[in-house]
Amino acid sequence: MNQKEYLEQFRYKFDVTPKAIDLRTMSKNYPNGIIPCEDIHQGIKTQLGHLPDSVPIDPYVNKIMNHEDDEVATHFTYIDWESLYLCPLFQRDVAPNHVRKIYLDFEPTAVLTACAIKITVGDKVYMILWDGHHTVQTCRLKGYTKFPVSYVDIDRVPEETMIKAGFDFRWQYAVWLAGSNMIKINSKNKRKLHSYDEFMIKLETKDADTVRIKAIFDKNTCVPKRHDNQPGAVTALKVSEDMFKLGSTSKDYELVKGSFLDRSLAFHRSVWPKSPIELEIFRPMSLLYHRAWALGIKTLDASFDDAMGKLLKETYGDPKTCQMKLKESFYNALHNGNGVGDSPTVDQERVYCGLISLWNGRFPNKILPPADYRWVI
Repeated sequence: MNQKEYLEQFRYKFDVTPKAIDLRTMSKNYPNGIIPCEDIHQGIKTQLGHLPDSVPIDPYVNKIMNHEDDEVATHFTYIDWESLYLCPLFQRDVAPNHVRKIYLDFEPTAVLTACAIKITVGDKVYMILWDGHHTVQTCRLKGYTKFPVSYVDIDRVPEETMIKAGFDFRWQYAVWLAGSNMIKINSKNKRKLHSYDEFMIKLETKDADTVRIKAIFDKNTCVPKRHDNQPGAVTALKVSEDMFKLGSTSKDYELVKGSFLDRSLAFHRSVWPKSPIELEIFRPMSLLYHRAWALGIKTLDASFDDAMGKLLKETYGDPKTCQMKLKESFYNALHNGNGVGDSPTVDQERVYCGLISLWNGRFPNKILPPADYRWVI
């Protein structure tokens, strides 16, 4: 089956590439948004090309395991392929090229045990993977018919345990537990978790700050994205979290939490409505707003945003060119000895100083926060 034939099966079409299969869109084709691993497997195969035929393998024949431990312990079993599921709420998109990497270096004695939650949704029991999905897909390609899985039986978790964790419903608790564990494991020890996947998992498992950041995105018609392929696309999601937390050392933090990120995105969207969000525009602008607030400077009002936006657009054009030209101007000043002050060592400060220098060259009587390094633009 080729990719076109594969996608014809689905009402909601989704991206299928060697780097990523868009599981969040794919999940719209299924009740409860829970995808059979076999359907993902067929999509992976469209990206891998020819692989040698495999002989069916049951790696754990006639073995039965009973459990006498407590309700929240991790249990172990070997499970049939048809019983395994994935839920994009607490999983990243699947990467066929990562499956290929595992396949080419496959060693049966080095297969890691997948991790899952077991939960009843409606009248159906699901075993939903939160870790080891790429390995399980590789085992399937190698001919496995049963798969080792460690799981927590969410149906048996005491109600007081869920309430203590802050949840009233079993499914919410299951999603939170799986999402938290997925991030904990994959951020440290395995294929690096992409900032987009981490942000979306936090969002869909109801992390409070991430929900608030997404609300700021929505307010400014911004969209969290893996690639900057549309107007308002935000790919620098880790930085967005940092800018959201500016002012955290102040006693007034809860009053301003997220406000500098909000304003910098509003600025960007107003000046360049057809562009993706450029990292080294919204980050230094967030810093500028924050430092003005911290110093009690009251002149950075809406008229400042209008004037700064007009100045940047008329001087440099699009946002990518803007940040590149400001950094280029900094390096020229540094090389020629035309700057004054301590030279910044990171791009966010170089562009920040460039913004201040550009503004002061046009409006010397307007008060802005200071810059450690200044030059004439």
